[in-house]
Amino acid sequence: MAIARRKNPVQIGGTIQNLLSRFGGDAHFDIVRLMRVWPEAVGEAIARRTEVASLKFHTAVVKVSGAMWIQELNLMKPQILARIREAMGNDAVRDLRFVQGRLSRRERPRLRAVARGPRHSINLPELKDPELKKAFDRLIEAWGRAPR
Repeated sequence: MAIARRKNPVQIGGTIQNLLSRFGGDAHFDIVRLMRVWPEAVGEAIARRTEVASLKFHTAVVKVSGAMWIQELNLMKPQILARIREAMGNDAVRDLRFVQGRLSRRERPRLRAVARGPRHSINLPELKDPELKKAFDRLIEAWGRAPR
C-alpha cells in the first residue's frame, strides 16, 4: 500500500502568478481592458450601436448595428485608435475592423425613453365620398399609432 505524501501549503498568490505566466501575462487581458474602455473612448452614441467582439493579432473586431455606422466608424478610425491607446496605456490595439452583426442585449446600454407629446386632431376639409373619408380616417389613425 502506497503512502501519500503531503505537500506543504502554497500561497494562492504564487499559484495564480504561475497560471498567469503560462497565459503570456497581460496579453489575454487586453480584450477585457478594451471592453471596459470602449464606451469611454468612443462616446455614448457610438457605444450604444457597437460591441467589441474579439481582439486577435492586435486587431479589434467590433460588431456594429448597421452598415451606415460601419462607414462612419471607418472614417473615424484614426481618432478612435488614438483614444483607445491613450485609455489603455499600450498599443495592444493597432487596428479596428468593423463588422455588421447583432448586438447582445446584455452588453448594450439602455436607451433613454422619450416621452410622447399629446396628440392633436387634424381637421381636414369635408370629404363628400364616404369611402374616401373612411380611408383618410384609417390613414390618420395608423399614422398616430406609428412609432417615432
